[in-house]
Amino acid sequence: MSWLEPLFVVILFLIGVRLSAFFSGSETGFYRVSFPRLSIDAQAGDRVAKRLMWFARKPAYFVATTLVGNNLANYLTTFAISWGVVVALGEVTPTTEIIWTMLLAPVVFLFGELLPKNLYYRAPLSLLRRDSTLFLMFYYLLLPASWPLVMVTKVTERLSPEAGRRSELLLGRSRLVQLMTQGRHEGLLTDVQNRLANGVLQIAPQSVTDSMTPKDRVLGVSEKSSREEILKYARRFATPIVAIHRESSVEDWYAYIRVIDVLTDNRPMHSLIRRMPILSSAASKLDALRQLQIDGEVYGVVKDGDTVRGVVSSRGLCEQLFRPATPVRQPVR
Repeated sequence: MSWLEPLFVVILFLIGVRLSAFFSGSETGFYRVSFPRLSIDAQAGDRVAKRLMWFARKPAYFVATTLVGNNLANYLTTFAISWGVVVALGEVTPTTEIIWTMLLAPVVFLFGELLPKNLYYRAPLSLLRRDSTLFLMFYYLLLPASWPLVMVTKVTERLSPEAGRRSELLLGRSRLVQLMTQGRHEGLLTDVQNRLANGVLQIAPQSVTDSMTPKDRVLGVSEKSSREEILKYARRFATPIVAIHRESSVEDWYAYIRVIDVLTDNRPMHSLIRRMPILSSAASKLDALRQLQIDGEVYGVVKDGDTVRGVVSSRGLCEQLFRPATPVRQPVR
């Protein structure tokens, strides 16, 4: 019977280290997992994903469970070390107990903290899915101890000025970009979709005046120009579309004409002219593009009140949507 006690001590120590690895790794995996991917799996009917999403929507329960579980694991580990010292030496002093604890601390740290955290960091979703049933079991077992911690968290949230606001509504631009980047890495977004989303985020707040051609640099002719003059002008500047200004002012742009219409349509010239939608200089690029798409026109004139500021094309605005995101350069210190 003398070998049973040392064996029991070793088993208890291994259980404590395993629990420490489980809870420490689960905590790292929870903060590392891709929630967009998890949400899509849950909506597709995946029961494990739904279980994990429940904890994602109520993170206080997850954190409280891991906190109590880690404390339980640490208690079992230290108790096993103290018991093992008594079994090995027959009696124990505070100095002896501290020395053995320090000797075994690297083992506990390596196998109970460092390795599991690295594993969960590299493969959070697969490991969380594998251990979800075990974690749910510990959640119910430790609920009497974790529930007071959750209540303290809820009281703190109610005292906060941001109480009642869902975390999904607090996502800023940087967090949204991060989610889209994760979506691309997880295969949920193609490269084109990712670039389009980033383009929308980049150009949405920018003024349309940043993309317009100033009125003194617009390629165009007078509204009284003949068919031959328009074709000659188009060949000279190799442009398929020619802007039109009023005869009274060379900077009063208001319409455009397509060269293909001039070549193939024999109707009078004034009937081929297409009026450009009027865009406010205070409008954003995204608002301007939306207006051009609604009107079905390829060019719009940007005005500040009654004053013409320039001309903008829908093609130029669309190209900006698909440009790769420009990384923000950090200032040199």
